[in-house]
Amino acid sequence: MNRNASRALSPGANAQAVSAEGAFDILPAIDLLGGSSVRLLQGKRESAHVVHADPLAHLASLAESGARWVHVVDLDAAFGDALDAPGRVANRTLLSALVKASRLRVEVGGGVRSPADARALLEAGVERVIVGTWCVKDPEGVMALARAFPGRIVAGLDAVDGRVAVQGWTETSAHSVEEFGRRLALGGLTHALFTEVERDGLLSGIDAQKAGALAEATGLSILASGGVRDVEDIRMLSRTPGVCGVVVGKALAAGTLMLQEALAFQRPASLP
Repeated sequence: MNRNASRALSPGANAQAVSAEGAFDILPAIDLLGGSSVRLLQGKRESAHVVHADPLAHLASLAESGARWVHVVDLDAAFGDALDAPGRVANRTLLSALVKASRLRVEVGGGVRSPADARALLEAGVERVIVGTWCVKDPEGVMALARAFPGRIVAGLDAVDGRVAVQGWTETSAHSVEEFGRRLALGGLTHALFTEVERDGLLSGIDAQKAGALAEATGLSILASGGVRDVEDIRMLSRTPGVCGVVVGKALAAGTLMLQEALAFQRPASLP
């Protein structure tokens, strides 16, 4: 049986290890659109271009390189496409294959907008589920699920001008990232994925100081994302208190960052 599937719905199985002090993970990103692995610029659908024709083969290469996690986004779901739309169906099929075939720990985001959506992913063997739009629309529901599954529900704090973006980054809520993050931490969440939308996919460099400030202001462990350019970004994030990992995508595809040099900054595994 696949190691991910065997975890299924065990609440709290990884809670203590996930929050281990000093842990720092590198999470290569796979963004799925219509069953293909793509990259976007600033989250814009029309900017999509295919970077890996065979996501399963790419996943195997990541494991061979020494990665421990992979960050998967269902873009069709994030953009709100109908459940039976061809892209959604293709992505679900591929995601199931990814989880079953992978030796990596898988975290998934994109279009998770109900307890049923999150539980289905956890039941399928996904280690962590990222919630963004649903987090804003029903924070109490998300916090309740996070308390039931400690360490396995991650808030997606996608920032546009300091406000939380929703609906696949096509809309901006009234919530400030820091204020909303504090509320979620008080309600039981422990981790957040913090993405600066304006930097995403542009190789402009990541703002490690801002990620650290968010961790300090909210008490959340921060996974940083958006704008990673090279190994110096990884170095800075690895030294930033409160930052427990970084998602890397465009920099790997563009060759400005080599996976092996990024992996050199991993610290003790987040999970046993």
